Amino acid sequence: MIDAIRAAGAVAILRLTDHRRAVAVGTALYEAGLRAMEVTFDHPDAPGTLRALRAELPGDALLGAGTIRTPRQVERAAECGARYCVSPHTDPALIRAVLDAGLEPLPGAGTATEVATALDAGARLVKLFPAGPLGVPYMRALLGPFRGTAFVPTGGIGHEDAGDWLRAGAAAVGLGSDLVPSAPDDISRIAARATRVAEQVASVRQATT
Repeated sequence: MIDAIRAAGAVAILRLTDHRRAVAVGTALYEAGLRAMEVTFDHPDAPGTLRALRAELPGDALLGAGTIRTPRQVERAAECGARYCVSPHTDPALIRAVLDAGLEPLPGAGTATEVATALDAGARLVKLFPAGPLGVPYMRALLGPFRGTAFVPTGGIGHEDAGDWLRAGAAAVGLGSDLVPSAPDDISRIAARATRVAEQVASVRQATT
């Protein structure tokens, strides 16, 4: 899963208010080159959306559940076809629940203590959150004592800035409302932004190989 997330380079966060649009949005993202998507479980329609995306998108789509805060949500995510669970916080018990379900945990951490706690609990990916206000230099500083950690900076990152984070050592970048607004937006505009992100990912990966 770490290799797959690194290859994807970006995780599109679907925090939608109208989940009837989810398959169309997910298809546009996938066709633009973004394979990893996170459906946030803070909406009652999220489980159904995750099932629909799993049924409609090709098998190499990396679908996960976000805003996971309880073991019951982990169970539902697994039932709906999620491959990873993203949380806004670090909770060792929750990380273990995700691992026990056979899924990849991606806990949120904003301090060195939280990063260490997440890694010690078994997480192999760490969501740096909220990354936008913290900035690229903050992640670089964390990569000193936590060299080799697969950080996925998320929160307040613009789609045009994905390349900056990847060049600084991020495994991938989580992109929310700047890429996929929660309110309805024209699918073509979402696709255009996704294409721009995919171009940045390809450019950075090419430069590092």
